[in-house]
Amino acid sequence: MIRLAVLYIENKWYSRNIDTTDDYYENHKFGSDDLILTFQSSELIRHLKTFKQFRKWPEIVDLEGFDKQMTQEGKDLREYKKWTMLEALKYHNILDPDFKLSLSTIREFLGGMGILYLYMLNQKPEEINRFNDLEAQINNVIYRRQLRGVPINLNLAGNLCADLEKEIYRIKNILQLKYRIFNPENERWQSEYLKSKGYRLVKSALFTFKAWRNNDEICSLMYDMIRNQKDFDSLLFMQSHWGGGSCAYPKYLGFGTITSRIILREPSFQNLRKSNRKVVVAERFHKLLYIDYSQFEAGILASLSDDPKLIDLYNTDIYEDLANFVFGDPKKRSDAKVVFYRYMYGDTTLDLKAQLYFKKFIKLQEFKEKIDKEMADNSRVGTSLGNFRIKGEEQVTWALSHVIQATASLIYKNALMRVANELDRAKFLIPMHDGTVYQISNLWYDSLKPKIEGVYLEEFVKVCPKIKAKVNMKDVFD
Repeated sequence: MIRLAVLYIENKWYSRNIDTTDDYYENHKFGSDDLILTFQSSELIRHLKTFKQFRKWPEIVDLEGFDKQMTQEGKDLREYKKWTMLEALKYHNILDPDFKLSLSTIREFLGGMGILYLYMLNQKPEEINRFNDLEAQINNVIYRRQLRGVPINLNLAGNLCADLEKEIYRIKNILQLKYRIFNPENERWQSEYLKSKGYRLVKSALFTFKAWRNNDEICSLMYDMIRNQKDFDSLLFMQSHWGGGSCAYPKYLGFGTITSRIILREPSFQNLRKSNRKVVVAERFHKLLYIDYSQFEAGILASLSDDPKLIDLYNTDIYEDLANFVFGDPKKRSDAKVVFYRYMYGDTTLDLKAQLYFKKFIKLQEFKEKIDKEMADNSRVGTSLGNFRIKGEEQVTWALSHVIQATASLIYKNALMRVANELDRAKFLIPMHDGTVYQISNLWYDSLKPKIEGVYLEEFVKVCPKIKAKVNMKDVFD
């Protein structure tokens, strides 16, 4: 096996053997037994597609996800906002701060990629075990889907784009004419507005706008504008991307967030609003199956905390009960979910009703205190299989959120791998936060559906035995 760091630049692939000092190649023909280190997985997969001889693929390690997993560091500990290979190499002091990538420095850059990989390989045994036992297999599944693409209705994508463009224009007009806001896309303005209103930033500006949209019209308009713009960008990308009109080819990142969530980029199918998800279609003689966990994080929290009241509520609906208590209306379930996530993230600006609601659950409060103490004592929290997150010198409020969401990712990935290994006629398409879109032949649909349901339920119960796990299943992606 040859271990290669690779880079695609100016229409050419460059690679360097990370175990020697002299093996440096241009347009090297990769072998099926190679291990390839990259941060350009989409480009690499397109390149590999041109080689028909592969019976088995080379092992691909995306260094963005590998860096996140092995260092266990969230964005709060990094000096840069967006991950890039160059910034990561500078952050780890492998390349000088003034290093510039050019044709003359490619060899040094590839050498730095190899140094980073070898360094991380020897740092966190629990994360290496997780990578070998789970993440590498997940990567194999998602990269094969990246190769084949996700079937879409291209004409519908165009029509949806036109509608979204009109709606974005309408919202911006209101912001300009009514509120004299002329540059709402500016992230600095968004941050300053939230700060001026006393709204604590939770997770992201988008999430914070969502949290306050019922109390603040500007927040409501900003939330709708950003969501519509993201959908517009994704739908536009579907129409312009390579590969023909029948499929889109997003980039899949197996360890896309610090909680190990699988994410998709360009286009971001996962973040499409429900009204725009209909752009995803099944191929001829196939049907879609969308399975997702019911009250996923709430159920995990109930089981891990062993709170009897919360466990009982899971059997009805935790979010509806929360909505009824806080808003006086059980139909405001989606708003209650925002309150729930704010609680997990340690948002101290929750209103009094929300605070009183969570204080009802004695065992939950004890569990939260236990997680906070673990963070204080060990400066990190994680799951039963790695995926730890470390904190810096400052006090943090996200410990409970990380434990629950990382546990959710672990349950989900175990279910995903079991279906891939045991029920391979169900073709994985899109990973969601708490579920999956599959494509299944009409011939096998009815027999596979209950088996897939059984796998997802079993994996949930393995980790959370205190609850009676539930899933939702549909033949449409909405």
